[in-house]
Parts: sequence; C-alpha cells; structure tokens
Amino acid sequence: MFLLFVCSAMRFDCSFEARNWLEAHMAQYTEWPKVEIAQNDILTVKDPSGNIIEMFPCYGYYFPRSSIEKQRYPDPRENIPDIIKMKTRHDDVFLTAYPKTGTHWLAEIIYMLLNQRLEYNAEYAKVSAMLPLQTPEMVDKLPSPRILNSHMLFSSLPRDILTQKNKVIFANRNPKDVAVSFYHFCRHTINYEGSWNDFLQLFMSERGMVYAGPWHKYMMDWDNVIRNNSKLDVLVVNYEDLKMNPLKEIERLAEYLNVENSTDFYSQVADRCRFNQLKDDYKNRNHPLREVIFRKGDVGDWKNWFTVAQNEEFDKHLTEKLTNSSWTFKYSVKE
Repeated sequence: MFLLFVCSAMRFDCSFEARNWLEAHMAQYTEWPKVEIAQNDILTVKDPSGNIIEMFPCYGYYFPRSSIEKQRYPDPRENIPDIIKMKTRHDDVFLTAYPKTGTHWLAEIIYMLLNQRLEYNAEYAKVSAMLPLQTPEMVDKLPSPRILNSHMLFSSLPRDILTQKNKVIFANRNPKDVAVSFYHFCRHTINYEGSWNDFLQLFMSERGMVYAGPWHKYMMDWDNVIRNNSKLDVLVVNYEDLKMNPLKEIERLAEYLNVENSTDFYSQVADRCRFNQLKDDYKNRNHPLREVIFRKGDVGDWKNWFTVAQNEEFDKHLTEKLTNSSWTFKYSVKE
C-alpha cells in the first residue's frame, strides 16, 4: 500500500511538471493561429466513472480538444490535406505506429543507422519531424535523411510515399502493454483522472481514444494497407523482438535501410539505445517528460495491472476485433 501511495504521488508531481513543460516547449514548434471548432464537431467520450475526454476527430486522427484550443497544432482541416499532397524526398524514412509502441526508441536507432554515428538525435528532433504536429513547410526545413514519424492512418500520409518508394517502418507492440503505457501517458499529458479500469474500457471502445483513435481499428487499417498494397515497402518491427534480441533486429533494420556497417557498430548501437540508457540520457537533458516517454519499457508490465477478469475481457475483445488480421503479439519474453 505504501508503494502504491508513493507511485501515485510521483505521478502527480510529474504530471504537474509535464504540463508546465508542454506549455513552454510546444510553443517552440507551434505558433499556430487559433483554430475555431464548432461544438457539434467535438466528440465527447465518458468513461464508466463519468470522466470526460473531449476530442476533435479529423481524417481518422483524434486531436485532444485542449491541445487544439491551446494552439499546439496547426488547423488539421487544412494541414492534413496538405500533408497528403506534400512531396517527399527519396531518402525519407517514415516511422509509423499507434502511440506508446516504442517510436522514440526506434527513432534513435534509425537515426544512428542512417547517420553512421553513435550519437543521439538532437533534443526534441522527433517532435520537429512529427506529422500532423508540424506542417509540410516546417518539415521541409529539416536536413536529409529525415525520419518523419506519425500516429496517423496511412490514408492521411503523403501519397508521394508510393511514388518515391519511401521506406516505411511500422512499430508493433502487444496491446496489453500499449494500453498500460498509454494510460500513464494520458494521465500526464491530458490530465486524465479516471482509474485504470475506466481507461481500459475506453481503450476497447468503438468511439475512440485520443490521438490515433480506437486501437483495433487503427491496427486493422494498417494491416489492410500492408497486405493489399504491393507498392508499399513496409518493415514491421516488433517491440518485444527488439527488446529480446536488439542486435538481430538492428541488423535487420540496417539491411532494410540499405545501411552497411560492422557487427561491432550495430552492437554499439544496441548498447547506446538500450531502454535504460536512453532514459538516462533524457534524464541528463532534464527532459520533464522522461518518465512518460521512457516510463518502464518492460515487456509484460500489463500483468501488474490487468485483473484476471480484465484479461479475459481483453482477450475476447482481441478475438472479436482482429478477426482475419495478420498481427501476432508477444506478451512476455525471456530476458
């Protein structure tokens, strides 16, 4: 009981600090004009305890109302069509995933591979290359090779991906750990006050969840795209495989990206990009969201949160919603 109390207090402190950081930091990238949204365009979702999340759905992406009102995003009704039409560069790499699937981790690995050096990316560089947080004009200022990352559906990404034959890396993680990590993320970033069970019911709902919408719909959409579009060059990287055998997965990434280097270099990349190493780096930068972006990183942390009844309900949910999909998930690994 004492440990639970301490953890709760730590979450509160970090949440307060994180919200202050968001206010100060996001303005560096998002001095956007005020976006006017009609009330009937807002999706209001209540969890079982009555806690409310307000979202603005646009092109399959669920923008938190508070973020729109604080001008953290350009107007998505204009920006997403511009993103769809934007021209990509031949060496652009797209990193896509549902939130809390390991994209910060993967982005650092990809950065080291593409640049052939054991240095972390510039602070907040992932944010500066994130769609739809940025506009095409903003990301056009970034040097090549760009790692453009997004939680959007493929239909909202640049059509030029197919023309340029850009590399697309899709990060996959078992949904139980995703749900737990996303719960903590939402507590800190949008000040969600519901319980774990409240959040889990929202996560399984049809109406949506902030940012990428319903997890099962997102995954089914991407599964459809990957299986039925022969012109799309996609590499799926499983979080659990990267955790269990980082060297093997990094070598697979290097081959996909047409990068040539030594096994020793790949081994050093694996060491530099160990989860705790990255977390320490964010701590050294005094990054206020370090505990949110790199919370635990464990495979199987869901076992500390799911009750037996919740686990059975979730398994039933997966069986119903992922019928005929090609996704497979690993819920534990041997360290």
